[in-house]
Amino acid sequence: MQAALSILPIIALVALGHVARRWNIIAAANWRGVEQLGFRLLFPAILLTSIYRSDLSLGVLGGYILALSVAFAATGLAAFMMRRPLRLTNPRLTSMFQGSMRFNSLLVLALAAQALGPRALSDLAVAMAFMVPAFNISAIVALTIFPPEDGQDILRPTRAQSMTRITREICRNPMVLACALGLALNLGHVPLPDRVLVPLDWLAQGALAVGLLSVGAGIEIRRLWQSDAAMWIGVLMRLVLCPILFLALALPLGVSGIQLASGLVLTAAPGAPVGYILARQMGGDADFYADMFTWQTVLSAASIPCWLMLLSAFVG
Repeated sequence: MQAALSILPIIALVALGHVARRWNIIAAANWRGVEQLGFRLLFPAILLTSIYRSDLSLGVLGGYILALSVAFAATGLAAFMMRRPLRLTNPRLTSMFQGSMRFNSLLVLALAAQALGPRALSDLAVAMAFMVPAFNISAIVALTIFPPEDGQDILRPTRAQSMTRITREICRNPMVLACALGLALNLGHVPLPDRVLVPLDWLAQGALAVGLLSVGAGIEIRRLWQSDAAMWIGVLMRLVLCPILFLALALPLGVSGIQLASGLVLTAAPGAPVGYILARQMGGDADFYADMFTWQTVLSAASIPCWLMLLSAFVG
């Protein structure tokens, strides 16, 4: 219950971000810089320090990461299985796939830090170190295999171009690089002096507020009036199906305590704004993704506390 109630300050910051943009307290043109500050500097700091301080032994994280990975993979497969029943075009199919798989790292890390504590933050950072690159690669591959059916071949990248893009995006993604560096320092038992860790911790503290404000600024209320069956199925797969699959896998594997809670936060989190950008650049249905993302973000304010309260009631 306490963890569920801890989401209230997070909702307040998300709402403040939306108000700040809508009322032009911070001009719309300036939010791009705010988002880049979080993405390229603040959140890499929190990922690096969390992974650096984590216990990476398989006995501690093996079942946890396995349950998360299978739950996300099964949810992504379910999205592809919806193609024929919902008569999805390729752009809609790839956007539904992205909507079912992606999670908003900024929101997840902020919620874990506020509601669950440093141990949960550490476990999630390690899980993200594996999942963020895997999800980006799978999204780009899906968009390449299922291009638009409109015959605009000029806009379609070749396989060689796609592989080059995948490699380039991974090599310059600050969050991926921070995860890799944190893993290398941890596994290599490289000691970092306080003069390095203290500034990184300061950056990490600023990441939470900046990330939540950016999430709120990205919500477009007009998207809430868009509705169709495919969109709602995409929303439910993200907020309901994925956490159910995680619990079904995690409990038999012996995952317990704070890892169950942090796993539910990750699997029940809304999608990430980067999915919209990728869909727009590679021929997905960007508007369809934006509709799903907006509803996922708004409804997660109620669904995540509900999952945490259910976990507290039935597991203790």
